[in-house]
Amino acid sequence: MARYGKIYDLHIHTFPDVKARKCNDLELAIRLQNAGFAGFLIKNHFSETASRARLLRLQFPDLKIAGGVALNRSVGGLNPFAVENCGKLGGRFVWLPTMEARSYLQKKKPEMTKEQLAPYLSLVDENNQLLPEVYDILDVIASYGLVLATGHVSAREGLLVLQAAKERGITRMVVTHADSPADFYSEEQQMEAVKLGAVIEHSYYSVFKKQATIKNVISCIKRTGVDNIYISTDFGQVDSPYPDEGMEQFIELLLQNGLTEKEIECLTQRNPERVLTE
Repeated sequence: MARYGKIYDLHIHTFPDVKARKCNDLELAIRLQNAGFAGFLIKNHFSETASRARLLRLQFPDLKIAGGVALNRSVGGLNPFAVENCGKLGGRFVWLPTMEARSYLQKKKPEMTKEQLAPYLSLVDENNQLLPEVYDILDVIASYGLVLATGHVSAREGLLVLQAAKERGITRMVVTHADSPADFYSEEQQMEAVKLGAVIEHSYYSVFKKQATIKNVISCIKRTGVDNIYISTDFGQVDSPYPDEGMEQFIELLLQNGLTEKEIECLTQRNPERVLTE
C-alpha cells in the first residue's frame, strides 16, 4: 500500500461489536500502520467508538485515528446528549440513524408493516418536516465542530438535514456510502448535497458485493467532481477482505478504469484528511 501514499479509510467496522467482525481495534491499527496508512475511522452501529479511538491514539501516535457515534436506539436514538458525550470524548463523526433508520428498513424489509416500522427512527414528521430533536443534534454538532454523516437515512431525509445543517453553519458533512441501495443518492442528489457543502463517500463494499459497478462509481466521481469525494471500504465483515486489502483492490479498479494517480490522491489522501482533521 505504500506506493499509494499515506491514505485514509474513514469507514471500518471492528470488534468489539454485537456481531462477529474481521478483526479487533488493535489488530486493525497494527495492520494499517504496517501498510503505511495515515489514519482511519472506526464505526459501530450501536455504541460510540470515540473512547476506543482515543485509546488507540495513545498506542499509535503516528496514526490519525477517529471514532464517533451512530444515533440508533441503543444510544437513545435522536439524542443530543449522546452527541455531546461523543464530542467530549474527542469523537469526530456523528452518523444519523443507520441499521435502525425507518427508511432503511423499508427498503431492506419491504414486508414490514407500518406498525412494525413504528419503533424505528425517522427524522421527519407526517408533514415531512424535520423533528425538533434533529435541530438540537445539529446545534451540538456545530458547537463541537463534529462531522455530520447521513448514515442510512433516505436521500430525501438526508438532503433535508444537510440543508438545515448548512443554515446552522455546519461545514463538515458527509453523504454516507452514496452507492448503497438502501440509502441511494442519484447523481443529481449527490450534486445537490455537494452544493450544500457535503462530501460524498463511495465505499468499496457496494462494488465488492455487486450492489454498484466500478463504472457507476467513476461516473459519479466525474459528475460530482473529484474534490468533493473520498473513498472508503466499509469493511469489517468476516467474509470481506481486510480493509487494507480492500482499499488496494478499490484503488486498482479505479486506476484500471481511467482515474489518474492524482485523482486517487484526492480521493484517498487530501479529501479524507480534510474531513478528518480540519
